[in-house]
Amino acid sequence: MILAIDIGNSLINIGFFVNEELLVEKINTYPVKNPQEYCSLFREFLSKNALEKETPGVIISSVVPGRTKVVAEACEHLRPQKLLIVTYKMETGLVFDIPKPEELGTDRIANVVAAFELCGGPVAAVDLGTATTISVVGEKANYIGGSIMPGIRLMSESLARGTSKLREVPMIPPDSALGINTAGCIQSGLYHGTTGAIERLLSEMEKEISSEMKVVVTGGFGEVISKFLRRKHILRPHLTLEGLKILYMRNKDA
Repeated sequence: MILAIDIGNSLINIGFFVNEELLVEKINTYPVKNPQEYCSLFREFLSKNALEKETPGVIISSVVPGRTKVVAEACEHLRPQKLLIVTYKMETGLVFDIPKPEELGTDRIANVVAAFELCGGPVAAVDLGTATTISVVGEKANYIGGSIMPGIRLMSESLARGTSKLREVPMIPPDSALGINTAGCIQSGLYHGTTGAIERLLSEMEKEISSEMKVVVTGGFGEVISKFLRRKHILRPHLTLEGLKILYMRNKDA
């Protein structure tokens, strides 16, 4: 069994890979818990799925440095076969053709590892979470760059904080791009605007690399935005966890 943990800005996604099956649990990144509390949650999840006798291999990706050590300490109590924390220096199967690969989010590394394994290159992994990120791998398994913009919920919260008359709206996709009230206008901007930005970015990136890209969509808002995208793509809700499993298998004997 492999326990894959993706620590994000809003959620900690926990994947239990048992043979070919994937079981997923989610907990909020905030408020902070101590190692014993995280360990209790992990044991509870294992017990719920009749996996308490399993000795897992563990791999952690984190974009919240303050959580990494605490969650890793919690996992140590599970006495894992091996515990790995993702960095660009591990065996990824990719070459990082960027000046500072140490600045690349480890969730994005996991995303492109899985996307390239799934599709080959050139491929773009589009992750719609707290931030909306695009990460691109070329034909020769070389990571060549991407983009970052605010996620849908973050944009909604920012509008509410930064204006006097606009408020946060329910995270409900609009029926029309033409909003007929304030809420509808905001929802149009959030959903159609995000979709349009993604499609424009992908088109500009393809011009720069002179090649058409395959596209894999993931993240908390991935499923809903997938319905708005006009270009051909693959929806993989658990792409990051899939990438973590691949990374674990490539590095477990290192």
